[in-house]
Amino acid sequence: MKTTKTYQNNKGKLPKYHRKNEIKKLLEKANQENQRDYLILKIMWETGLRLSELATLKVEDIDFKDNTITVREGKGGKDRVVPLTNETSNLLRMFTNNLKKQDQVFKIGKRQIQNIVSKYAEKTNIKTHPHKFRHSFAVHSLKQGMDLRTLQKILGHSSLSTTQIYLDVVADDVKKEYQKIWK
Repeated sequence: MKTTKTYQNNKGKLPKYHRKNEIKKLLEKANQENQRDYLILKIMWETGLRLSELATLKVEDIDFKDNTITVREGKGGKDRVVPLTNETSNLLRMFTNNLKKQDQVFKIGKRQIQNIVSKYAEKTNIKTHPHKFRHSFAVHSLKQGMDLRTLQKILGHSSLSTTQIYLDVVADDVKKEYQKIWK
């Protein structure tokens, strides 16, 4: 299986994350096979939700008008609001159309979600796990110019220092790109 490189700095290992082409490959495979699986992977990639937050997501937690998810009692027992893309919001609306407000969106637990991720990892020959999607969301959000405080709020980190680790990954990438050009 392919592995994504682990970056290191003087503090130790930095979070592993997927390149965009790996995410695209995982999503394409899931989209070919199963709408639910595709939606699970897509939400993890586009929102950075934790595995437990995705497993407990209820229909009533989704605001289809504002394209947001309210994460209820996330890590640390805090609620937070996470934005959705229009496309993902529309897919979720169709997927949950026949469910009651209090129903869980996916009606499966954490282990089953882990199994779904493992299934597509094997089918695409990409080494992954659910939390790697969260790391990927964080790194790519920063690379696209998202403000660190905004990312902190979306991820639900109580301390900015927890979010700052992703800056080190981005800085390491910048250095590697620079060295490619100026060797």
